[in-house]
Amino acid sequence: MLKLYNSKSKTIESAKLDKDNVKIYLCGPTVQSEPHIGHGRSAVVFDVLIRFLRFKDYSVKFVRNITDIDDKIIEKANEKNVSISQLTEMITAEFHESYEYLNCIKPDAEPKATENIENILRIIKILIDKDYAYISESGIYFDTTRYQDYLSLSGRTFDDVVSGERVTLEKDKRSNSDFALWKFSKENEPYWKSEWGKGRPGWHIECSAMINAIFGGGIDIHCGGNDLIFPHHENEQAQSVAAFQGEFVKYWLHNGMINLSGQKMSKSQGNIKKLKEYISDYGGEVIRFFYLRAHYRKPQEFSEDILDESLKTYKRLVDTLKNVDPEISNKEIMNLFEDCIGDDLNTPKLIGEIFTILNLINQKSETEQLSIKQTIKYVLNILGFELNYVTHVNDKELNKFFNKYGIEFNNIDDAMAQFIQVRNEARELKNYKLSDELRDQLNFIGIKLNDGKDNEWYWSNS
Repeated sequence: MLKLYNSKSKTIESAKLDKDNVKIYLCGPTVQSEPHIGHGRSAVVFDVLIRFLRFKDYSVKFVRNITDIDDKIIEKANEKNVSISQLTEMITAEFHESYEYLNCIKPDAEPKATENIENILRIIKILIDKDYAYISESGIYFDTTRYQDYLSLSGRTFDDVVSGERVTLEKDKRSNSDFALWKFSKENEPYWKSEWGKGRPGWHIECSAMINAIFGGGIDIHCGGNDLIFPHHENEQAQSVAAFQGEFVKYWLHNGMINLSGQKMSKSQGNIKKLKEYISDYGGEVIRFFYLRAHYRKPQEFSEDILDESLKTYKRLVDTLKNVDPEISNKEIMNLFEDCIGDDLNTPKLIGEIFTILNLINQKSETEQLSIKQTIKYVLNILGFELNYVTHVNDKELNKFFNKYGIEFNNIDDAMAQFIQVRNEARELKNYKLSDELRDQLNFIGIKLNDGKDNEWYWSNS
C-alpha cells in the first residue's frame, strides 16, 4: 500500500493507481540559468517515487518537461548577448548532466514548450470558445472569476492573489487575478503566429498543453516544488479542468525548499548554490544521499558542514557493503523498506533504521550479517545508489582539487608525488586527523592510497 500526501486535500491518502498505467508528470526546469541545489532535490525525491513504483511492478509513464521560453529566458539571453536557442540548449545540457550524476532515471518523454505551440493554441481556442478566456490589448487571459474552483489547490483567497508579488498587474486585465495564456509580442521579442496575432505562450498553459498532448487527458501524479503550488499549479489546474471538464490530477505532490541558515534559497535573495559545484566536490551519490536524509515535504537545511557529514556517513555505507552482492535475503529489511517508502516516501526513517541495524550487526552470526548486508545493498540499489562515492573527474577538476593544497597540476604522477609529500608531513607531525582527511578527500575523487605499501596509489574506477 502506497500512501501519499495530497497537496490538494491536505491529507495523506492511499494512492489508488492502475497498476498497468500510472501517469506521472514532474515540472522540469525553466532553462534560463544553470541548476542549483534546489533543482536537484526535486529531481531526486520524485525519482525515488518512480523507482519504488516500478519495483512494485507498476507500469509508469514518467514525463518531465523543459520550459524553454518565458520572460526570464528572454531577459537572460539578452543579458548574455546570445540567442534564446543557444541559451536554452546550453542550460538544458547542464541539467541533463546533473541529472545523470545524481543517477536520476531518464523520463519516458521530455517535451519542450516551444515544440508544443500548436497544442497550446488549440487549448487557448477551447477556453475562448467556452468563455473562460478573453482577448485584450496585451494578450489573452484566463478569466479566474468564471472558474468556481479557483484557488482550491493553494487555499488562498483573491486578496492573497492580488497582493502576491508573482501576479502580473496588467492594466487591460478584467481582474488582477487573471493570468496570461498568450502574450502578444513586443518589439524584438520571439513570437509565433496565431489567429489572434503574433505572440508567445504564458508559462502555465505550457504544462497543461504538454500533459494533454502526451497523456491524452488527466494524470495520476503531478510533482514539483512547493513554490509552484501558486500560481503555476493552481493555474494549470484551472485552465485544464475548464477546457476539458474532467479530473486533471489525482494526487498533487510537492517537495519542500532548501534553506540556507533558515532562509529559503531563491534567486531574488541572491543565495543560490550551484549544483554542479557540489557534485564536483562531493560526488553525485553523496548529494543524492544528502537529499534523502530529510523528508521530501519538509524544508531541508543546507550547508557544507552538512554535506561533509553526509559524505562521512555515506562512505560508511559504501565501506560496509563493498564486498557483498545485492540480494533479497532478509525479509524483515524488505518489509522495513516497503513500509517506510510506502508511507509517503519516508526515506529519512528508512536510512535511520538501516544505521540502527548496522550498529548492532556484530551481535549477529556471520550468516545473518551477510543476509542483512545483501538486502540493505539491494534496497539502496532500488533507491538509486550504486554505492560508490567517486566523482567523474577530468583535468579541470583535478587541477581544482590539487590547487587546494598548493599543488600545480601538470600531470597526475607529479601531482600525486607532491600530494603524498604533503600528507606524509602531516603524519610526521602526528596530525593524524589531517592525514585521514587528506586520504578521504583523495578517495573522494577516485584515487586510493595504500598506506604502508611504499606510497602506492591507484584509480578506484576509470
